[in-house]
Amino acid sequence: MAEPSVEAAAFAGARPGRSAATQDGAAGDREVEGAPPSRLRRLLRTLLPWCVAAAIFAWLFHQVPVADAWEAMRQARLDLFLPVMLVAVVLWFWIDSAAFAYLFTRFNAQLPFREARSLRGMTYILTPINWNLGTAAVIVHLRTSKGISALQATSSMLFYQTIDGLVLAAYALVGALMLPLTPEITSLRNGAFIFVVIPIVSLWLFMSGGPRFRWLVRLRATELFSSHQTAVVRDVAVLAGLKTVYFSVFLGMFGFGTAAFGIELPVGLVLASTPIIMMAGALPITPAGLGTQQAAMLYFYGPYGDEAAILAFGLLFPIALVLLRVLIGTLYLRDLPKLRKALEAQRAASS
Repeated sequence: MAEPSVEAAAFAGARPGRSAATQDGAAGDREVEGAPPSRLRRLLRTLLPWCVAAAIFAWLFHQVPVADAWEAMRQARLDLFLPVMLVAVVLWFWIDSAAFAYLFTRFNAQLPFREARSLRGMTYILTPINWNLGTAAVIVHLRTSKGISALQATSSMLFYQTIDGLVLAAYALVGALMLPLTPEITSLRNGAFIFVVIPIVSLWLFMSGGPRFRWLVRLRATELFSSHQTAVVRDVAVLAGLKTVYFSVFLGMFGFGTAAFGIELPVGLVLASTPIIMMAGALPITPAGLGTQQAAMLYFYGPYGDEAAILAFGLLFPIALVLLRVLIGTLYLRDLPKLRKALEAQRAASS
């Protein structure tokens, strides 16, 4: 079932020719009339991802007994893994904040690093609940504090995520080229190459003036691609550079983390598999990638280490990541109300 768009859900205003009271009453009538099925649908949407995650974990623990995974975790070098994980999470937070500050200042409105830092902290808290909730929160904040329309903010996020995909696919391609050639690696190389080409072509189509197909010209002119029309090659280079550093830390953490659990992975496999594992965790079929990432790790890392150790790492890594991100997000989230009040005072003084 299709859900309402973020813009419609968060920012729908009064329709022309109808009072707010009339709309509120009509909306209330519709809600009462459709309450049971609506509640049922919401309940199913909430429960279904958890059911999928439970099914995946049932299969995982059928493959690897819980006791074995627990023992592998006890034997891991957690005294090394956890401090390095904390440093990595802090680095990711600062790089992400810098990317947000550049992105929205360049395409939408001035976003100081301090505000970008607090905004990223908010997404760290909300994204584990629902990825779309974190994105929607960014859009809502930019609209309420900066007057940026939902589509303009969405356009910037779309541009940012295109570069995300490009950098991840490039890492996967480089890693696949480093691995011995097999039918599976050939498929991985071909797939990674395609996913490198797609965002490059997409950026070219929407940043340049040609080709001049009528449908493409109209699409370029929409607000959804306003950031692409404003962007220049330097913007792509800056954001790609930041995300390259960001994902390099991720790759290093995967390599170091698996080694702390006694799993020795070839560098090429770390480069090739980590982007796929991260994408598996982003699939909206389970909450916060529960189950999907662990299954992907077992598939890729199985030949190089004990399955119990792989599953133990696969369980501890996302749990530690979410908890540390929530902790960091909580520390900086309190800045947002202060920043909003300061902005309102500045507007009042200038008017």
